[in-house]
Amino acid sequence: MKIFEEFSVARPIGEVWSLFLDIPEVARCLSGAEVTEDHGDGTYSGAVSVKLGPITSSFEGKATVAADEAKHQMQIEGRGVDRTGGSQGRVKVLVSLVGTDEGHTDVSLDSDVTLAGPIAQFGRTGLVKEVSRRLIDEFADCLHAKLNAGTEDEAAEIEAGDLKGLSLFFSSLWSWITSRIRRKPARDE
Repeated sequence: MKIFEEFSVARPIGEVWSLFLDIPEVARCLSGAEVTEDHGDGTYSGAVSVKLGPITSSFEGKATVAADEAKHQMQIEGRGVDRTGGSQGRVKVLVSLVGTDEGHTDVSLDSDVTLAGPIAQFGRTGLVKEVSRRLIDEFADCLHAKLNAGTEDEAAEIEAGDLKGLSLFFSSLWSWITSRIRRKPARDE
């Protein structure tokens, strides 16, 4: 499934790009994500835990990151397996940063996500896209906080909060349902 998200950071592109190059630090802004090992040459091992309603998946896997400094773009490819739940996931993400005249940075995340196993049922309903949107909002807030911290030590202390799986699931479900209702054309009677 394709997922495209955008947000703006009220900082110059150089500062935002420097933070994105620090993969373990950026991972701390993704709720449920953890870099467990840096293999060098842009390859990382890590884990991502996702709870959607009754299903919890803890993916373990590897990701490769290729950064293009001149374009301020980053290609991320990862795959992981949930050994207990039987789900599998693959993701390809193109991260693009664009500086604005106001000194802000526009960030776009163009993702292609493939899910298999029990968690794949949420991909078919559109809930993964809604949950993704909410996670990106939290991610952007965390990045802002890191970039606005007074010192490097303060920035290092900032990380994404724990996901409240059930409340995230139901709030995302409600948003998805209301968006479907709004899109439904009115019928003439």
